[in-house]
Amino acid sequence: MLERKQAMADLYRIHYEELLRKAAIMLHDDEDARDAVSDVMVRLMTVDILPEGEKLLAYVRSSVRFECLNRLKRMKLQERMRRALPLDDEDVDTWGEEDRQYREYQQFIQTELTPQTKRVFQLHYAEKKKYREIASMLGISEAAVYKHLSQAITKLKNRFNP
Repeated sequence: MLERKQAMADLYRIHYEELLRKAAIMLHDDEDARDAVSDVMVRLMTVDILPEGEKLLAYVRSSVRFECLNRLKRMKLQERMRRALPLDDEDVDTWGEEDRQYREYQQFIQTELTPQTKRVFQLHYAEKKKYREIASMLGISEAAVYKHLSQAITKLKNRFNP
């Protein structure tokens, strides 16, 4: 146990700069890179079985790489969430306007389109079905599908973009 701790300490001391440099290249943030390398080293201190010699160094390098990749995934998720959630009142107002417009479109589609046109429109735009699939599902020709979509789009344009 004492030998392993000494080997890990030596590895950390000798290869820290290299590991830090590689982590910084991946993460583009020196502080986050230091945290990633430190987290890996702390985790490895608690592992019971580790490779020895050069295999240990390769294992640590791989562990740092995977830690950086995991951090990048978390950052991407956090960035997507940050963009999706409003951060100030201006964003909330914009969302309110978009929500109002969406409700207007939905109301128009529900009240102004024929049931068949509404169904074709929904299948194509909401469910991402192709003309052929819609025609098969509804028992109509592809030309009829085109006609229904064309009518729906024309009505929507006339109502919302006069």
